[in-house]
Amino acid sequence: MSGALRVLGIDPSVRSTGYGVIECNGAGVRLVEAGVIATNGRQTFSERLGDINNSVADIIRAMRPDVIAIEQVFARAVNPKTTIMMAHARGALLAAAALAHVEVVEFSATGVKRALAGSGAASKEQVGRMVAQLLHLSRVPRPADVTDALAIALACANRRGVGRRLR
Repeated sequence: MSGALRVLGIDPSVRSTGYGVIECNGAGVRLVEAGVIATNGRQTFSERLGDINNSVADIIRAMRPDVIAIEQVFARAVNPKTTIMMAHARGALLAAAALAHVEVVEFSATGVKRALAGSGAASKEQVGRMVAQLLHLSRVPRPADVTDALAIALACANRRGVGRRLR
């Protein structure tokens, strides 16, 4: 890898989308910015999706990532409505990435766990500890949406061959 790689990791949700930006180079990896895109529950569903789209477009413009890593939709038979809502949020996020002409890579939850903790069955706590360790943080980032977004960004860096430098 030549130069730095800037990755925007996104954990999609209609209520609280986590995002995290990391930068990787020959010296390792560093946290650039992380946060949550929270929507107003009193707005219509389409307005909330518009807010997600606009917010991530602003983040893309400000952070100028080389690649965006996003979690894939996973289906839960227990609550299919949650899956559908996540898919809508992903659509708003993917549209913003497409309009900005930024490459998108997708990861399953088990793929992220495997990349960071070595096992697709790793607990959220194990993944959180790895995020903190790899980014040299004194504690696991909060809320969990941010931790998940940073884990997705780190999994992308690992896939891009930066993983040897991360450990």
